[in-house]
Amino acid sequence: MRRLLLYKTGETDPRLVEHIGDYERWFSRVLGDCALEIHRAFEAPRHRLAGYDGLVISGSPRSLVEPEPWMDDAAAFVRAADDAGVPVLGVCFGHQLIGYAYGGEVRKNPNGWEVGTVEVELTDEGARDALFAGLPRRLRVNQSHRDEVGALGPRLRRLAHGAHTGNQALAAGEHVRGVQFHPEMDGAVIRHLMAHRRAILDEDATCRGRAFCLDTLLSRAADTPDAERVLRNFVAGFVKAA
Repeated sequence: MRRLLLYKTGETDPRLVEHIGDYERWFSRVLGDCALEIHRAFEAPRHRLAGYDGLVISGSPRSLVEPEPWMDDAAAFVRAADDAGVPVLGVCFGHQLIGYAYGGEVRKNPNGWEVGTVEVELTDEGARDALFAGLPRRLRVNQSHRDEVGALGPRLRRLAHGAHTGNQALAAGEHVRGVQFHPEMDGAVIRHLMAHRRAILDEDATCRGRAFCLDTLLSRAADTPDAERVLRNFVAGFVKAA
């Protein structure tokens, strides 16, 4: 059984845990054939790499736009994993951390929050990448983020894009990948998160003068099997191939 380090950069709001669990439950549901070891990066960003077959960096309610001291150490940890040949997959905040670690710009998305079930499209390189093996050029994914990776650093390559967020998947070198969307979240999880953030999302839409109906987005939120396959492809195409 492959050993993965789940590098937690945040946690579920305690008011939601009894309903949807914490991040490790979501990842374990999709990666049931892997052994996940949990590490709370925001408490101690440095960790050993020996003994792990891969590194998965979670999402977070925290923001690189509002930096905390541990975040630079976390970026250094990503680069150390890369140098050691350990495959890395960053999700949402983890994707942004990879962008930051390799010289990209992390900013508040000028389009505001992106939430719910949406489509993203692979670039030509993304369509050839092992992370998206067997998937269509357009795939449905679940989103819950305000920040994004804007301008890319010289070592970053775009693998997927979307109408709301330009850089939906990134590559750095041969075995570091990031996805802005949440392949670990099913429809129930994303609906709970959206409903929990209703006031924040409504305020964001009002400030931007956007036509935004959260109830409509809630009704469209769904499971995303294609996105879940991205997680499994990471194991098959990167972890097992390392």
